[in-house]
Amino acid sequence: MRAHSRLFVRNEQSLGRRTAAITALALALLAAGSARAQRIPIGLDPTTHGFEKIAVTNGVTVYKHRTSEIIRLAADARIGAPPEVVGDALLDYRGQIGVIKRLSESRVLAKGKDWMRVYQRLNLPVIDDRDYTLAVRWWREKEVLVIHFKTTTLGAPAEQKGVVRVSYHEGSWQLRPLEGGRATFARFTTTIDMGGLLPKWLARSGSGKEVPKVFASVNTMVERLMKPSGRVAWSSK
Repeated sequence: MRAHSRLFVRNEQSLGRRTAAITALALALLAAGSARAQRIPIGLDPTTHGFEKIAVTNGVTVYKHRTSEIIRLAADARIGAPPEVVGDALLDYRGQIGVIKRLSESRVLAKGKDWMRVYQRLNLPVIDDRDYTLAVRWWREKEVLVIHFKTTTLGAPAEQKGVVRVSYHEGSWQLRPLEGGRATFARFTTTIDMGGLLPKWLARSGSGKEVPKVFASVNTMVERLMKPSGRVAWSSK
């Protein structure tokens, strides 16, 4: 394996199910005081930071914040690839097209050695489309690779008629080597306000059930990068 050079609405129940699917899209899109405030250090138990365990599905342990009025989730899982490969997959925003369902646009607006700005638009059923611009940064803390993302207005495209601009979406991925570096322990945290006329209580309901699908999408992107023809050097993004 080549060495990596970078760090990195009539029926309420029915509408609730649709909302959970919509939330899954936002969660999958996927990154310093603010960053530290949103992250739970990878060595600590989320239940000691206001979260409660709500599910273990397909090897993914999912947590939901007990008191947050908007969607605030955390999740832990093993991914069968080195942290550098997982980090490459997570930063391949262009490559999310075709993997993240209903992601209609994903553009890198600007980038540097350890940062980028990304615009994304979601083509959603039932409710208006959503879009946002993310400020993404990545770095290393000892053996842990960290990717942090947060909505920004800097360099963001103009708002479009019929598309709701998401005003707040922040989260992180923390990637720690397992099994001598052959695998990764991944911790994902995210907080998002979907905005628009969608009730916040409805957006929260069922959202945690979709988190394992986020990890499934990440695994798909990782498998693609593990193929020789699909490898992306970290520093080239």
